[in-house]
Amino acid sequence: MEERKRKGNALLHGSRNDGGRLGGNMTDAESYLAIAGIDTGITRALERMGYFTQPASKSHHLACEGGLATHSANVTRRLVELTKALDMKWCRTEQAPYVVGMMHDLVKCRCYKMKGREAEGRPEWEYVQPEYPGHGACSVMIAAELGIFLYADEIAAITYHMGTFGIGKEYTEKEFEAAMKRFAPQIIATHTADWWAARVDEEGLSV
Repeated sequence: MEERKRKGNALLHGSRNDGGRLGGNMTDAESYLAIAGIDTGITRALERMGYFTQPASKSHHLACEGGLATHSANVTRRLVELTKALDMKWCRTEQAPYVVGMMHDLVKCRCYKMKGREAEGRPEWEYVQPEYPGHGACSVMIAAELGIFLYADEIAAITYHMGTFGIGKEYTEKEFEAAMKRFAPQIIATHTADWWAARVDEEGLSV
């Protein structure tokens, strides 16, 4: 735990020594969870749920074992950058972008199941319908199940991180507009970080 905190504090205060390269790894994910205030017990629960082994998607970005943790770390890194560049305010100050980035896709611990492997050894995934509607809202509910407290701006950022793409699928236009009136900066930044990670940082990285 102390080692996780040490690495986390180094990342929080900008002493990452990797030349600015991207592509999160397990060390990044664990360190970012520590910064977010996720204790060892919850991290172990996440591990049992498959947080460190599930894919980030079924067949698109990081559709591989460990893809979810890597994607979450990439989104977190981009959200931290946006928060600093735009001088964004969160209820939880420095921790918030780490909490949101690492928790935004928690539902993916439950909605993918490996059904076998291709001849090359790559896993094949099938989608499993989660028990709650909307993958952002479902991620918030799973966080609550784990005992992770979220502030209102973090709940909104996670729930609506699909932006306008989620209208009609995960929430209504009226719900989205109502959330945007209160939390537009946090929602837009989280959506941007998620799509930049998936479409730029992770483009073509499916294995």
